[in-house]
Order: sequence, then C-alpha cells, then structure tokens
Amino acid sequence: MTLKMELVGEEVIKPSSPTPNHLQSLHLSLFDQFLPPTYQTVVLFYDKESEFDQKNLKEHIIGTNLIQRLKSSLSHTLTNFYPLAGRIHGVTVDCNDEGVLFTEARTDVPLSDFLGNPRYDLLQQLIAPSKVSDPGMWPLLRVKVSFFRNSGFAVAVCVSHKICDTTSLGMFICDWTNAAKGNVLAVNPTFELPIFYPPADLSINLPPTMERASTLTKRFVFGSAKIKELKSKASSKLVTHATRNEATTALLLKCMMKASRSKADAIITQTMDLRARIPSNFLSGKSIGNLFFLPTLKENTEKEIELHDMVFKLRNNKKELDELIKEDSDEVGERLMSAMLSRLYEMSPEMETFVVTSWCRMPFYGANFGLGTPVWVAADSIDKTQVVLVDANDGEGIEAWVTLPEDDMFAFEHDKELLDVAST
Repeated sequence: MTLKMELVGEEVIKPSSPTPNHLQSLHLSLFDQFLPPTYQTVVLFYDKESEFDQKNLKEHIIGTNLIQRLKSSLSHTLTNFYPLAGRIHGVTVDCNDEGVLFTEARTDVPLSDFLGNPRYDLLQQLIAPSKVSDPGMWPLLRVKVSFFRNSGFAVAVCVSHKICDTTSLGMFICDWTNAAKGNVLAVNPTFELPIFYPPADLSINLPPTMERASTLTKRFVFGSAKIKELKSKASSKLVTHATRNEATTALLLKCMMKASRSKADAIITQTMDLRARIPSNFLSGKSIGNLFFLPTLKENTEKEIELHDMVFKLRNNKKELDELIKEDSDEVGERLMSAMLSRLYEMSPEMETFVVTSWCRMPFYGANFGLGTPVWVAADSIDKTQVVLVDANDGEGIEAWVTLPEDDMFAFEHDKELLDVAST
C-alpha cells in the first residue's frame, strides 16, 4: 500500500492571550540542554464508527468545523503551555508567542486500510515535519491533522524533546482535548524543572554513544493472553510477580542482545518518570520538562541472560531509585542529577546502548476532542531510543516499536522466543 498525501493548508497558531512579560524567559534544565533536538510524537487515530459525543455529532464533518475547533482550542491551550509557542536560543526558551505549526492534509486511502497494515514508513508520512521545522529551535510544537477517505482522521502531535518528555506531552493533550470540548483546563502546568535540575555550564559534555548503522523500526504486538504467559515465565522467587512492563521489556532486551552483531559490552537503560516518586512539596506532579531518571545496567551481549534474571535487575533499578529519593529529601534533585551523570559517564562509544521507554498507562487513549476516543495510538521512536512501549487499544496488551540496525533486525524479528509471544 502507498500513502499519497495532499497538503491542504499550513498555519501558525499563537496563544489566545499574550504571555506576561515576567514569564517570557525560561531556562532549560540540565537534561533539557543535552537531549538531542528531536520530536516526541504521538499519533491519535479516530474512526467515524466511534461513539461520538451526541452534542457534537453534527460537527463531525471532515473539513471546516473540526479544523476550526482544533485550531481554536489549541490557541486557548497555548496560554497555559506558553513555552511551546516560543523559540529556543541557546539554553533559554524565549516565550515570545511566536506560535506553533498546524498542518492539514488528506489522503484517498481509507483508515481501515491503513490500520490493517500500519507500517512505520507510512506512519512517517502522517508526522513528517515540513522543511521549516527545527525541534531544537522552532516550532517547538507542531500538529498535523490527516483526513482519510470515509471520514477517519489522525492527529499527530510532535513536541520538541528539548522541552518536553512523554508525560509532559500527555498533559498537554489532556488540556487540549478539554479545551476542544469547552471544558475548563485541568492541568495548570508548572515550569519549575530548572530549579530541580539546574542548568549546567555548557563546557560539560555528556559521553558520546556508539554510532548507529542504518536502522529499521518495526512494531511487535503482545496480546493480553501472551503477556500473562510471559509474566509467569519472567517471575521467580526473587520477583514473585513480574509486571507486564517488566516481562515484556526483559524479553525484548534479551532478544535484542541475542540479535546484536557488535558483541560489545552493552548498556541498558530504562527511562523512569519521577513525578509520582518525588514528594509534591519538592516538585509538582504537573511539572513540564524532562523529569526522568536513567538507571543503567551493564551486560555482556555474548552471554545470554535468563528472563527472570533480567526482571530482577530491572526491579532492583527501581528500588535503587526509590532509595536515592528517600535519602535527605532536601537535596533530592542534586543527588539524582549526580547519580545519573555518573552512570552516563560509565558509557563509552564502543558500548552498544539499549534504551527502553514505556508509554503504557499514558492518557492518550482517553484523548477525546468531543468526537470520541482514539481507535489506535502510535508512537514515533525518537533518535537513539530503541524500544517504545505503548498500550494496545484494549488496554491490556502492549505494542512495542523497536528500532535496530538492519542486520540485527533481521535476526531479531525471526527469534523464535520472541515470535512465541509477539506478532508483527
């Protein structure tokens, strides 16, 4: 299947109210500064067969009504998320209300055909930034609405990773959908992360990672029944009840290491959101920015690891993080920053790096603009991230978007242990 897109229009959307003078400059935190200039992207798919809000049913017309609703509510939401409408200069966000990019496109392909074979290369056509987009400078947020034949449509939301992590993206979408339905904005985001992770001297350099060869990204689906089997295999006396995330992550990492041709030592890291872990008197749970911790594991790719051993190590990482947070809470930000930097400096360019990010339990399947909830949610894998886990649309299964070098992907996607529990 091919996906021929027709560009309908492109417009800059600005906040509905100007940003006050005292909020027009925002420092990037330490880890905002050093993250690569890429986009965090989620694509929300809506089908005409969804159970629409009856109040707004008559507005479900492909074209003016929906587009105007999205633009107007986006403008309203940007008043609270004002840094997203700015521009990055060095280590500072100039919150100048320059605006965000809103693109409308159409394709003659029915949504059902697309969802029947959602290839990564086709997904890129729904989210591909235009030539003026630079996630390191402007726009920090871009939206693309693509209409399929027979009334289905997709909303791709791309936010600069220099200023937002996945949880921040979820909070933005929560407020945008509330605004689209005429409800009061619920998030009231804060931008206090530079206080928690203070900006660093730009002379500090994070260690380089291994240069990656040409890569492929593919989706692997773990159904709820197979996950139940996998959790049983991954549990042990040390971890009696492996979670679905732990079991799925452990299997993916095991198979990725088996498929690796580099045979170098590997560094494994799994991003951990800190909002639910940090006491609210030190940091708001509605903080926007890259509020995560990156624990690391060092493994030898030539030695095959047992599933339950990997789960045990992943669980220990969580316990170590909890201990870091409990110790002398007054200095928790400084302590976490120091611990993360020390772990990152253990890496070298010769090491293979396996990064796992989980988007499970994020609120994306609840993203209702007044026309029903998504029938499917897809993630775009960011630079150097090799696994992104997303909820399946039943809320129980998991879809893993895996990025590997082409040669490694061939071995990975034919791994019998993987194919016993996952489909493509």
